Amino acid sequence: MIRLVFIALLFSHFTSMAQTGLLLPAVIIGRDTLPAYQLQDIVVVSKRIFKNAEEQSRFNALKKNVMIVYPFAKEAGSIFNEINYTMEALDKRKDRKKFMKEKEAQLNVLFEGELKNLTITQGEILCKLVARETGLSVYDLIREFKNPFSAFYWNKMSQFLGYSLRYQYDAQEEKEIEFIVRSLEGDY
Repeated sequence: MIRLVFIALLFSHFTSMAQTGLLLPAVIIGRDTLPAYQLQDIVVVSKRIFKNAEEQSRFNALKKNVMIVYPFAKEAGSIFNEINYTMEALDKRKDRKKFMKEKEAQLNVLFEGELKNLTITQGEILCKLVARETGLSVYDLIREFKNPFSAFYWNKMSQFLGYSLRYQYDAQEEKEIEFIVRSLEGDY
């Protein structure tokens, strides 16, 4: 009797599971009907092999610096898009100027302290990543949203530190940075 009850419970469990399955699109081939499901693309990347410990240390330092400045670059890209969208909606030059002054004041409050603590290397990487996110060099952004004199001044200051704000991002030229950023974004 106990066996009969157990078997009945077992069959009722399997039949209830079968009725709650997923509905998938089907492909009919000849007289067979086969379920079809589209899987997401995946990227397989082999483990990185370094020539020596110095190269690995340099890469790890680059990765650390990119991870520090990447959130700032991502935020700069979204702010750039927001500013462009708002500027297109404003008709008068006076309104545009007022909006830019307000936005600059907000950005100074949000980021000035954090950005001042960046190292020279992190500043250079930030310029590259901002160029990657916006499609424009930092020089062009300053020139467009501030004025040409400020762009010239800050570019000369950056040249004094060993890099240029006129840098246009090229993924082929910056393969390591691109690899790190894409791995942070989940593409690798």
